[in-house]
Amino acid sequence: MRYLLIILSLVSLAFSELLKPDSATLTTIHVLFEWEQEPDAVEYNIQASNSISFNNLYINTNTESTVYIEKNAFDWGNNVYWRVRPIYSDGSNSEWIDTRYFSIGNSILGNLNVDIYDDGLIEDGLVMYSQFAPYVDSGVIDKYGNEIWNTQSYVNHINEFGQVYGMHFETEGGDQFNYDQDIIWTTPIGTPIDAHEIKQLPNGNYMAFTLDVFRSGPIPEGPWTTYFQNLGYAADGVTNEFPWLGLRLVEWDQETKEEVWTWDPFDHFTMDDYDLYGSVWWGAYFNGYFDWLHSNAFHFDGEEEVIYVSHRHLSRITKIDYQTGEVIWNMGLPAEYNTGDNNICTDLRFSFQHNIQLLDDGTLLFFDNGNISQLVNDDEYPTTRIRRIRVIDNSYCETVWQYDLPENLFGLGMGSVQLLNNGNYSIYSYGSEGEAAACTLLEVTPDKEMVWKASAENNEESAWYRSYKIPSIHPNAFSVIADDYQSLENNDGESLDAIELIDGTAKFSITNHSGYDHVYKYKFRDLDSDWFEEVESEISIPAYQSTNLSFETIQISGESTNIILSIWPTRHLYSRKDLEFTITSSLILGDINGDQTLNVLDVILVVNMALGNTEADLNGDMNSDGLINILDVVLLVNIILAN
Repeated sequence: MRYLLIILSLVSLAFSELLKPDSATLTTIHVLFEWEQEPDAVEYNIQASNSISFNNLYINTNTESTVYIEKNAFDWGNNVYWRVRPIYSDGSNSEWIDTRYFSIGNSILGNLNVDIYDDGLIEDGLVMYSQFAPYVDSGVIDKYGNEIWNTQSYVNHINEFGQVYGMHFETEGGDQFNYDQDIIWTTPIGTPIDAHEIKQLPNGNYMAFTLDVFRSGPIPEGPWTTYFQNLGYAADGVTNEFPWLGLRLVEWDQETKEEVWTWDPFDHFTMDDYDLYGSVWWGAYFNGYFDWLHSNAFHFDGEEEVIYVSHRHLSRITKIDYQTGEVIWNMGLPAEYNTGDNNICTDLRFSFQHNIQLLDDGTLLFFDNGNISQLVNDDEYPTTRIRRIRVIDNSYCETVWQYDLPENLFGLGMGSVQLLNNGNYSIYSYGSEGEAAACTLLEVTPDKEMVWKASAENNEESAWYRSYKIPSIHPNAFSVIADDYQSLENNDGESLDAIELIDGTAKFSITNHSGYDHVYKYKFRDLDSDWFEEVESEISIPAYQSTNLSFETIQISGESTNIILSIWPTRHLYSRKDLEFTITSSLILGDINGDQTLNVLDVILVVNMALGNTEADLNGDMNSDGLINILDVVLLVNIILAN
């Protein structure tokens, strides 16, 4: 195969610039830098300083990519100037592309006490936790307790792709947002959203609980009876006189935000089932309504098309058929506790649970708060347990793994658990009254060895909701490098930033800098001519790995064309890159031997191609029909005679 030279002028890279960060106030000390590719560069020198004169450097390092993430150099409150320059194969460098400025905001999280018991067994990564007291905010720390990122928003879910979901309490909306504080999606305006859970479904739609379903129900008899009667209620367990709140589960269309699916618990549960032992009715007395279910988590299983829902105040987990809305089973306490007569797996005796999730192996993992564990399990003290169970035949359960938290880490409310890649469990417990009780983060091995702990023992007012261990705060980070991008001369002797193509193939290197395994969609189009076929496909790139994309020319006609490569991680559409190129060919169509002249030697070469004696060369396809035959020979001869 002969050497083919094609010149590509990158419109988007013609005047390279620094991209991120740009004159912003960041809420992280793990800073992502990004700039455009420079021709002839084999690597880049990046510098950052607290001075525009760069006489006091935070960083001074080289990288081959156009994305660089600095995790160690910066601190809260830093003011940063930064610049980048290309380095060439001979070791020389050009002028600085540009100089930009940004600042880093302030730390907002309280200090944590950190204990590392076995550093070698800790899963690599960072820990996010969200709090609603003393302030509504969320943050990310490293294993030493150092604050890495913060937001004055409330995070309730981070999925396996690094997508972040939560709420902004001033708007009462449920949101998807990123670590740059950009809102990706929000629930319909005016819809009262419950703060516990919002997720994106496999079909792209969004799901959350809404606070808009009330029914009138009775006040059962109990220690609270006289208190309600003093307010004028009959409180006889029969009269429907008091507002009951039952959270509705709603799915919204991603584009239109219209409701496309809903599940109302009043249509599927009986009001004969309610808590009598967990102080819920005392809460109703003070709140003015009965928080019947306090649904606090759901998990959508796309394979079976079912939804698992946790109803805390019923100590119940429900499996729902997504297509029909019908209840497949309820899992909960024995009948004598008034929370249901037909519960499965009553031997588990969990209560007031949080954070239900279905793992890849089909087991259910959840945080069993155990608010009434002394009553239902005869525990010596209220005991919180991590439960991992397998449901068999939709009828009974086996315990796969269980971890009982110590007395001082009893989680009266909130709490979460996450199975990590190394098999460890990341656990958050709210703590309780008692010595050394505080919001506490744990990492525990499958053998139940505690390898890491962080607690807010110095902040008694602190109240958190959930925690997640994450690989990085840049789940969308990726770079695209065009191979052999150079400064060349076109046929008129003019300087042109270009790619030197070998064998008519445009090549690109894609690197996933995110720490998450991602699927990337891409689209490659020839905008003006038919040099390239349009290609639309996807590729999978593991965390911190690279892959290559190649696009072959099918013909060369005319002097130039324009192409565009669009690529984006499917779970982070806001990070889409659109790279546009202008292509001109230095070849003369029909000049098979590359001597810049059309003559009989080229005719002979085309004849041999037509006869199959030599390998076909695209430059011999004179009529661009994808074939080399007598028609191409005739056209070439006519061009030579005309000249």
